[in-house]
Amino acid sequence: MIRISSFDDLKRAGLEQGEPQRLLLVLLKAEPEGEAKHHNGGEAIEGGGTLRPVMATDRELDEDLRLDALVEEADQSGLSWDLILVSSLSASGGRLPTSEEAEPYLKQMAEAVEMGADLSRYAVFDRAGSPVQLQTRMTE
Repeated sequence: MIRISSFDDLKRAGLEQGEPQRLLLVLLKAEPEGEAKHHNGGEAIEGGGTLRPVMATDRELDEDLRLDALVEEADQSGLSWDLILVSSLSASGGRLPTSEEAEPYLKQMAEAVEMGADLSRYAVFDRAGSPVQLQTRMTE
């Protein structure tokens, strides 16, 4: 079992796979409820709140992929975001999936966030690349 303690760990693990990978990235805005507390300019939220997808994209996983470059690119979009939800698509027969092939999976990820589904199968990082543990709270 691989321990992922940063975005760079995830990148390294993906690069060690036998097949090329395409990363699927969904940027999330954390919207606190009630007395939720913000820390470090909104990088982490304690207490209740909801997540809202604000942008989805994909990137080929290679040595040159850097989180700081992804953050800068995302910030240039003008959208406000706090967390990044990450998954990957593996190549089939050595052929990297295209962005068009990744699109339904990105949509599925965004819909899972909107529906409040269990996101434990995805990696979640803050803007600095530190992992974030999400807890789903059932509402009555």
